[in-house]
Amino acid sequence: MIEPIAAKAAAAVSMDTTAAPPAAASESASDAPGIRARPAASAEIHISAPGHALAGGNQAASVRDNSDVDDSGLPDQARDAIKRLRELRAQLARKLQELEAAKNATTGTPDQKRIRIAVLQQEIASLGAAITTTTATLNQAMRELPTEQQMLAASLAMR
Repeated sequence: MIEPIAAKAAAAVSMDTTAAPPAAASESASDAPGIRARPAASAEIHISAPGHALAGGNQAASVRDNSDVDDSGLPDQARDAIKRLRELRAQLARKLQELEAAKNATTGTPDQKRIRIAVLQQEIASLGAAITTTTATLNQAMRELPTEQQMLAASLAMR
């Protein structure tokens, strides 16, 4: 079922039938045949993990597909660190989006909002620390590589 969004003070609308005639300009959306009003507070949007990956663009795609890292010929330690960095960056991007949404949220009490923001900030700090540690691991692994492989590893880590 496709649910169009109509601008009305405190209501969202959804289609009951697929072939509803367009409402006249003087009719409100809730008076139109085949359209029923429903409180806006009941509308929730949930994005699946694949949806998050698609929303993240190329970076998210590279997290899912590490074939470039696997085919690079780098030692296992360097490959693992690069994959982990990509995963951590994707998690960090998601947490930053969650934090922005929590800051802009209009639901819940101010205390709930403050707690949610604090929890997300702590998770972001933990991800930052993990990125730092993984970067150090990658740098250590890269020191033992020839210059050409060092450049390749750096390039792959930045994607």
